Amino acid sequence: MPYLDVEGDRVHYLDEGSGVPIVFIHGSCGGAGQWKSMSSALASRFRTVCIDMPGHGQSSAWPLDRKWSLDDDERAIEAVLAKIEGVFHVVVHSAGGRTAFRSIRTHRDRIKTVTMFEPVYFHWLRHLGDALFSQPTEMSKRYRENIEAGDYEGAMAHFVDAWAKKEGAWNSLPASIKDKMWAGAWRLYHEWLMPWEDEPTIDDLKELDLPLLVIKGSDTIGSMNRVCELLCSEIPGCRIIDVPGAGHMCPFTHWHEVLPIVEEHIAGNSMA
Repeated sequence: MPYLDVEGDRVHYLDEGSGVPIVFIHGSCGGAGQWKSMSSALASRFRTVCIDMPGHGQSSAWPLDRKWSLDDDERAIEAVLAKIEGVFHVVVHSAGGRTAFRSIRTHRDRIKTVTMFEPVYFHWLRHLGDALFSQPTEMSKRYRENIEAGDYEGAMAHFVDAWAKKEGAWNSLPASIKDKMWAGAWRLYHEWLMPWEDEPTIDDLKELDLPLLVIKGSDTIGSMNRVCELLCSEIPGCRIIDVPGAGHMCPFTHWHEVLPIVEEHIAGNSMA
């Protein structure tokens, strides 16, 4: 398994298959392994590269008292992209839409397509004065307050239950999944300030001028649903697809359904 040293941090990534690369970026408390079902299914036709972002998976841990910013993820992504030649495709989930944006902009001329699963551009709702911004505001407040009080279990329980729209969702998870999510729990304390940052703007996305597909679960939370609809109403040529019965974790819980959708998007724009 490949590892890179990025200014003292170990960055791990999965790299399999051959052909035009697809780079996968996970969200908060996720990891490269989340993409394994989808990436392995694509590896017979593409080179699939799944990054463990700093503080997740097999990359270096992220202590709670260490500040985090988008700069940290940009360095990690750039280090992995330096191992890739030529054009490539990008697939992101949730917070990955924020953490990968700078690299998407930097390598815009090399990128053939972008697929976004529910990117957390909650700051757009704040700028618009949308009442649904109260949802991520409350999620952030509860998580950070619980962490500061030392109630780590309560922080994770509220985080997972809120996204799943189901009380007890965290408690019902297998220990193996909880252990993987705990790896990103300390970094998430800092990530939850992102709704009050301003990057990227809607104009930033417009300027990319790349084939963009947005996929969301039909049963996702209201604020996320609004962000996805706003994204595709503002970005020319953007397509949005609902996955029936799925929630925020649709690329992993419903990977069989979304796999052909992602393949079609990539294949349909590969010659452009």
